[in-house]
Amino acid sequence: MPKVLIIEDEAILRNEMSDWLMFEDYEVLNAENGIVGVEQAIQWVPDLIVCDIMMPELDGYGVFHEVHSNPLTALIPFIFVTARAAHDDIRYGMNLGADDYITKPFTRLQLLEAIQTQLKKTEQRERLHQDEVQQLKNALSVEHAQSMLKVKMIAMFSHDFRNPLAAILSSNNLVRDYASKINEERRLKHLNRIESSVHQLVQMLDDMLFIAQMESDSMHYSPVMVDIGEMMNEIVDEFRTIHDENYQIEFTNEVSDTTLNDPRLLRQVASNLISNAIKYSEAHSSIFISLTQNDHHYVFVVEDQGMGIEAEDQANLFQTFKRGSNVRGVSGTGLGLAIVKRAVDMFGGTVFLESQVGVGTRVTVNIPVATA
Repeated sequence: MPKVLIIEDEAILRNEMSDWLMFEDYEVLNAENGIVGVEQAIQWVPDLIVCDIMMPELDGYGVFHEVHSNPLTALIPFIFVTARAAHDDIRYGMNLGADDYITKPFTRLQLLEAIQTQLKKTEQRERLHQDEVQQLKNALSVEHAQSMLKVKMIAMFSHDFRNPLAAILSSNNLVRDYASKINEERRLKHLNRIESSVHQLVQMLDDMLFIAQMESDSMHYSPVMVDIGEMMNEIVDEFRTIHDENYQIEFTNEVSDTTLNDPRLLRQVASNLISNAIKYSEAHSSIFISLTQNDHHYVFVVEDQGMGIEAEDQANLFQTFKRGSNVRGVSGTGLGLAIVKRAVDMFGGTVFLESQVGVGTRVTVNIPVATA
C-alpha cells in the first residue's frame, strides 16, 4: 500500500484529499504546515509527497529543500499543489526538481492521475537500475566487454550519486534562499551536511577507482603511520552529519595510539561497512560501531539492527556483485563487501560476518598492530 504525505494548511482541502486517497487504498498522513510536514516526512518516509506552496512558517519550496537535503527522503517524488498558476511559478518549482505541479482548483481524478504517474515512474527507474546492474554482471563474464563494463559501472554508480548530490543542492539552496528565516543551528547543520556529502561523493569515486584497480591487479599497499582511532572517529562523524535525523549511530573508541597501515584501505573498510549497515536498516534504528585493541590486533566492529542475511547467502557475500536474496528491492551494487575483503586482505587482516534474518548483521575486522 503506497504511503502519501499531504502537506496543506487549508484543513478542508487537506481532509478532502486525504479521503480521496484513502478511498483508493493509499496510506495517508496529513500535516497542517511545512514544519510539521518536514518532521513527518523524515519520521514516516512516504512513497510520495503532495505539498502546498503558500503556507505559513515554511512554504512549499522550503519544505522541498528540507526534504531533499536529507538522504533518507531525497528521492521521494514531490508534487506541488497551489493556486499560483503563473508560468514563472511553475517553472521555478520544476527547476527545483519537483516531479509535478497541480493548480487549484483540481478534481479528484487529476490528483489521482498525478500521483499514479509519479509512482509508476519511480518503479520504472528502479527497474532500469536493476537492469543496468544485471547487464554489468553479464558483461563481466565476457572478456571482450571491457569497454561496456566501464560504461555500465559509471551508470550504476551514478544512481547512488543522487542522494548526496540532492543533499548538497537542497542544503545550499535552503541556506541561500532562507537565510533570514533559519537560525544559526539549522544553518550550520546544512553546511555540515554539504561538507559530509562531498566526502561521501569522494568515497564513491574512490570505490570506482578501487574496483578498477582490483580488476587490473594494480592496487598497491602503501602504509604510513596512522592514528587509527582519530581516523575512524572522523569517518563516523561524517556519517552522523548526513544521517543524524534518520539513524542513531553510536561509536565506542578505546584506541589512542598509531599503527602502520594504509589509510586509504582503512577508509574503504570503515566507509563501506557503515554505509551497508545504514542501507539495510530501517529508518531510526541504531548502528553500533566500536574500535578496541587486543595484543596483536585492533578490532573494528559494525553492528546493525537491519534485515539480516539468509544463512545460505553469507558465504558468498564477499564476492563481487553478490547480494543477499532477501534485500527486497533495496538499491545496491554488491560491491561493498568485496571491496572490504580485498582491502582487509591487503593489510593482512581478517573479516568475519555474523547475521540473523530479522535481527541484524555484525561484521568484525581484525587489523594487525604494527608500530614500525
